[in-house]
Amino acid sequence: MVTTDTARQAWSRYVSTGAIVTSLLREPVRYAWERAHELGANPHAMKAERLSTLETERMLAREQALLSAAQPFLQALSSAAGAERHAVMISDAQAVVLDVVGDEESVHGRERVPGPGALLSEEVCGSNGLGTPLAMGSYVELVGPEHFIGGFHSFTCQGIPLLGLDGRVAGVLSTSVRAPGASRRLREILVCAAHGIEAELLLGRMEQDMQKVLSAPEDSRARDALRRDVAQARRIAQAGVREAGRRAAWSPVEEVLHQLRLADEAILRVRRNIRLWRALASSVTGAPRPVALTALVEELSELLRAEAVTQGVELILREREPVTVEADPHALARVLLHGFLDAFALAGMGGAVQVDVRLDHVLREGEVSVLPVPAMGLGASPPVVQRLSFPALFKVSPENTLLSLPAVEEREAGRMRHAPLPRPGHEELGEIGGGVSGVHVPAPILLGRRAN
Repeated sequence: MVTTDTARQAWSRYVSTGAIVTSLLREPVRYAWERAHELGANPHAMKAERLSTLETERMLAREQALLSAAQPFLQALSSAAGAERHAVMISDAQAVVLDVVGDEESVHGRERVPGPGALLSEEVCGSNGLGTPLAMGSYVELVGPEHFIGGFHSFTCQGIPLLGLDGRVAGVLSTSVRAPGASRRLREILVCAAHGIEAELLLGRMEQDMQKVLSAPEDSRARDALRRDVAQARRIAQAGVREAGRRAAWSPVEEVLHQLRLADEAILRVRRNIRLWRALASSVTGAPRPVALTALVEELSELLRAEAVTQGVELILREREPVTVEADPHALARVLLHGFLDAFALAGMGGAVQVDVRLDHVLREGEVSVLPVPAMGLGASPPVVQRLSFPALFKVSPENTLLSLPAVEEREAGRMRHAPLPRPGHEELGEIGGGVSGVHVPAPILLGRRAN
């Protein structure tokens, strides 16, 4: 059985003979040690490599977007460590340290961790919480003697890569603690914080994308509605991570995980909204393809729930027959979005908007009906129903059906490689809809203003 003790034995054997005893190490640690050995890392001391003061200043200016996105999450992780000796670190894509947050001794004391400008690649430091996640492209935890360099054996380090706007690694988020128990309560917070930082990076380009394309008056409504929803979800996400960090040192783990689930769900909402935002901003007209219309309507309804609350409108999803249509998904989303916003305006404060998705077998069309109901009732002037129709498909391979709005760029999908925290009873969007036969009418979903 591989344990911390066997890793300590492996390190002693390596420094005395130069041989890596693979049976004494976990697989990711063995690979990291092999890379460090081939790169010439010294197991007795890290190489003192760091940028000059001027180079460090230029690097920090160049990485300002990443640093700004990370700040609230660095502080939350530091709070979660409590009084333990710890350092929360973020690096660029070459494992050069950008910032460190931690206790006074770890950041400024005689045994402080490497600060901004220090290089922590595996070539310089062997296996560590920044260089190894970069080399592996995934989350890594290194406990004590699993570090290649003896000077790091008192630390337990965890690190996770961060993806940037182009889908490539932009940096690494890492924690280092002296007490192994502290690392266990930081693990879930670290993963959630990585999700949050990546979402913040995506937000940086979102407004620019929207301004390029959505310039008509009716488009400004869509832009404002989506901006409000993103802002609300962003506040919830950051508050959830902060609260989890505050509670981590003294609350039961179930309470901390509950806060993290709330935060991670808000981050997922931000990501979905960004995906919609960027699709709406896309000037590229795609070829028609199979799209799960019902799933797209449900996704848009979820994204617009904050706007429904803002306008005092109750959004009610009624009949939701599984329907697959053939359409350009970006153009389809824009039509549906404007249809919802028009209905919000017609319903007015205190009103409701009722939405049904049906399959017309005669006309072979998928239809979305959007009915605004003002607060004063139907009255003498019945409300106008918007009927949005699209060519339906009856025989479609499920694997070829788009279940939610696609990213503008294929590499966008790589940003979701970190699995969200488990959500008991929660269905991911990709599991909704997709069928085209039979009729299923779930109970109505109420979004926005609460019913009296």
